[in-house]
Amino acid sequence: MSISEAQPSVSLIAGATFTNADLYKFIAVNSSGHAVIGPTTAAGNVVGVLLSETGTTSAAGSEPVRIGLLSGKGPVRMAGSTLAAGGTVAASSNGLGIAPSTDQAQLGIIVSGSSGSTGRVVTVLFQAGLADV
Repeated sequence: MSISEAQPSVSLIAGATFTNADLYKFIAVNSSGHAVIGPTTAAGNVVGVLLSETGTTSAAGSEPVRIGLLSGKGPVRMAGSTLAAGGTVAASSNGLGIAPSTDQAQLGIIVSGSSGSTGRVVTVLFQAGLADV
């Protein structure tokens, strides 16, 4: 099997108001079934990256957002670091891509770009897509 270039996506109800600054951050699902920034458990329950903003400031619990799943290639907003192509990526508690520590899940590998300053967006080949190789 080959890896699809396209990142599949789903809609989930937002658990907070999401702005442009939140795009491409890692998203988890909270106990209400809503999309929230970053892992919400120590083991990490990240389902994808945020691909759309909410339209209102009172979106929590009522407005859907688009989530790019952890498959194929997709954008990730990074924390400040020196990660570059070939580096592995995990999710920080604030949803930014970081180098994985011992107890963090490796979610993908950077294939384009470098992290540099906080907020830079890189292209990641997600781990879920690698299982189909």
